[in-house]
Amino acid sequence: MLTAHQAFRTLQNVLWAKRLYWVLDIDIRKYFDSIPHSHLRTFLDQRVTDGVIRRMIDKWLKAGAVEDGLLSRTTEGSPQGGVISPCLSNVFLHHVLDEWFETEVKPRLRGECVLVRFADDALMAFDNIDDAKRVLSVLGKRLGRYGLTLHPDKTRLVDFRQQRRQGARHPETDGTSFDFLGLTHVWGRSRNGKNMVRQVTAKDRYARAVAAVTAWCWEHRHRSFRDQHRRLSSMMRGHFAYYGVGGNSRRLRWFANQAVRVWRKWLSRRHRGGGVPWARFNALLARHPLPSVRILHGYAAVSEPLS
Repeated sequence: MLTAHQAFRTLQNVLWAKRLYWVLDIDIRKYFDSIPHSHLRTFLDQRVTDGVIRRMIDKWLKAGAVEDGLLSRTTEGSPQGGVISPCLSNVFLHHVLDEWFETEVKPRLRGECVLVRFADDALMAFDNIDDAKRVLSVLGKRLGRYGLTLHPDKTRLVDFRQQRRQGARHPETDGTSFDFLGLTHVWGRSRNGKNMVRQVTAKDRYARAVAAVTAWCWEHRHRSFRDQHRRLSSMMRGHFAYYGVGGNSRRLRWFANQAVRVWRKWLSRRHRGGGVPWARFNALLARHPLPSVRILHGYAAVSEPLS
């Protein structure tokens, strides 16, 4: 299974080097809550032959969940929060989607196509719109056979062509950009002025990250400066580690600037005599600097293998 950043690189190669610009953005409604245990057990029978491990997996599936002090048991869904949940969910979707796409879909299409998936986030890219529409017309039926449902509003066909007449998208598509694993994919220009696919922090993920910093600073505003600095530094390093991809430095700087402003705001609320002046706050930051913006994942090389 690919890591998230390997999936990003594969997708960037598909769009940039292979020129598959008709993108089918797939969203499965409540995927982790909808996996039927009967189908999952059938797939596990094909992959797991050790009886001890199978009995252990069955116990995980039967464990249920406790909500508001009440234990509820279900016959579908993967146990939320369990270490086995991502693995089981990936096994299920591998049989339902990946194998079907490789063995039954690709041989029937006229052009080239690629499936990129990480957990339940999946995209299909095609070199012509007719193939994309054919797959979209049967995808819902395929998932329905295994108890899954496509989200009618979030599943869409995207016209990701680099150049369009008068900038208009194809009338049978919905949008010209798309989100995948928290990054919005758009066309941009490199420093040399060449067209390239850029990946920037999605607006909802950016807002969620800023909201998390705000909530933590508000809740822990009375803790010592050093404790707050340590925690905020950890949050920022985690954000940069995931979203620090080539071409995303501007939104990383936005996040870093917002984190500083939010922190100063809630530090100021601790003082009845007034807020913390910027001069004093900048002096504190000079002695205890927050992590600087870092790009940890460079641009994908178009020669990298699409595996």
